[in-house]
Amino acid sequence: MKIYFDYNDVPAQGAVITLGNFDGFHLGHQRILSETVGVGSALGLPALVMTFQPHPRRFFGGDLPLITPLGQKLALLKRAGADLVLVQAFTRTLADLAPEVFFREVLVRALGGRHLVVGWDYSFGRGGAGDTAFLQELAARHRLGCDIIPPVRWGQETVSSSAVRRFLAEGQVKKAAALLGRAFSLKGRVLPGAGRGKSLGFPTANLYPPGGQALPAYGVYLVRACTRGRSHWGVANIGRHPTFPGGEVSLEVHLLDFSGDLYGRLLQVSFLKGLRGERKFSGPAALALQLVRDVELAKTLLARDSVLKL
Repeated sequence: MKIYFDYNDVPAQGAVITLGNFDGFHLGHQRILSETVGVGSALGLPALVMTFQPHPRRFFGGDLPLITPLGQKLALLKRAGADLVLVQAFTRTLADLAPEVFFREVLVRALGGRHLVVGWDYSFGRGGAGDTAFLQELAARHRLGCDIIPPVRWGQETVSSSAVRRFLAEGQVKKAAALLGRAFSLKGRVLPGAGRGKSLGFPTANLYPPGGQALPAYGVYLVRACTRGRSHWGVANIGRHPTFPGGEVSLEVHLLDFSGDLYGRLLQVSFLKGLRGERKFSGPAALALQLVRDVELAKTLLARDSVLKL
């Protein structure tokens, strides 16, 4: 997979193009990319994904927590079969292009688009004035193919990045996973913490999510943590840890089947089931007692094999 950062640098060799932010790369996004790759294969053309950095809503000042950082998004696009990815800088100049100008100058002239694939709610051009009907009209005018992918449903829910963010904010990580097609995860380098977990008999690997990252509701979760190709069950506490106020938001992971030094390692933590919400305890002894209960609950769930059936 080749990655570009300016549409002027992409060889205009002809391509099947899909456009969007693809934050979360949920089941709806996966269907869009599957169609893009399929059409590209049938036409003998590369599948090109055009996405934007920063997210347009963030560019215009919106407070939008991102589900998938760029590195994770690129890995997911590669796994799904994208041949080319254009991570286009979203600037005022780009934002001010009229829909027909964006279509003609970027998609046709610069990228050599031959076929377009977008989701049902896609909009483009200045102020999002171009909708899917206008995109089809422009495509027909320029003799390009154009497919509009209908919404993907999960029960009564339309699969969307907004729905994923809502479920995460509610702590419903299993529902978020159903929409994503995989468990929601956070990845970071293990850094030193305050050492409280170790003093309580529950040593933890500490990660510090970047600002603007979508997070599950603060609380305790059963997780699967992966480092250096090996994975381990664990109990993770994400939040501000109110029993010891004054700290920043962190993810503290106690691995159930590991002993050793994790400092400096990259750790990917997948959230599988909520165990309880964040609470303030009267002191270290009360917290230690609750941690024993949390670990016992996690082991009970694992013994019942409930999460392995996800």
